[in-house]
Amino acid sequence: MANPFSSAALRRTLQNHLQLLSAKLQQANLEALARQSGFRQRLPRKIPILSFVRALTALAAETTLSLERVAAVIGLAAGCSYSKQALHQRLGIKLELFLAEVGCALLSQFSLPVQNCGWFKPFRRVLLHDSTVQTLPAHLASAFPGPANGKRRYAALKLQFICDLLHSRVLHLSLSGFTRNDQAAAPDILQLVQPGDLIIRDLGYFVLKVLEQIQLKGAFFLSRFRHGVVVYDPQTGQPLAVTMQ
Repeated sequence: MANPFSSAALRRTLQNHLQLLSAKLQQANLEALARQSGFRQRLPRKIPILSFVRALTALAAETTLSLERVAAVIGLAAGCSYSKQALHQRLGIKLELFLAEVGCALLSQFSLPVQNCGWFKPFRRVLLHDSTVQTLPAHLASAFPGPANGKRRYAALKLQFICDLLHSRVLHLSLSGFTRNDQAAAPDILQLVQPGDLIIRDLGYFVLKVLEQIQLKGAFFLSRFRHGVVVYDPQTGQPLAVTMQ
C-alpha cells in the first residue's frame, strides 16, 4: 500500500488541489473583482489577471519566497518576462483587498446553501464572525507582529472571517498581525450588517459600543456574556439577574 504521507503522494495531492482551484478561479469574475477593489483600473498590458492569481495560488505551498521568485512564477504563468521591480510596484492595500475578494469568491464556491429553517427562520442572514491565527517565519514579524518575549518578537498572521451561514457566502476576509485582537476587529462587522441580520460572535468581540451600533441598525446578536456588565430591564430600569455558566 502506498504511503499517503510520502513526498510523492503529497505532491500529487497538492497538484490535484491546485487544479481544482484553477478551475474555480475560471468561474470567478476576476476582472470585476480587480476593478471593484481598485487593483486594476485599465486593460492589462502584459499580465492577464487570471495568470497573476494562478501564479500566486501555485506559490501558496512554498514557505520561503522572494520577490524574484514570485515575479518569475507570474511571468511563467503569463508566458512572458516579469521583473521583481514591476511586482514591487503592485504591492499595496489594493492588492490585499483584491486577494481578499478572490478568497471570498473561492470559498463561496465550496459550500452548499443551508435551508432557512428552525431557529434561524426569522432572520434575513446569520453572520458568523470568527478568527484564526497562523504562525509565520520570524523575518515577517515587522509586517505581522506576533507574541513577544524578552528576547524576540515572533511573527503571526491573524485572519478575520465573516460568513453568511444561511446562504453559504463568505462576506469578509482581512489579514493583520496577531497584535490586532478580536476586540479591535469587533467594528469590522458594522460595514456589513443589515436590518434583520443575526450576528454570532464569541466573547473576544464583546464591545458595548459595537453591540449598540448593531442594535441601532435593526440587527440582532448572540454573544457570550462578559463578567462585570450589568443588564437592565428596558421596562422597569431594574438590573436583571444574570447566571454565568
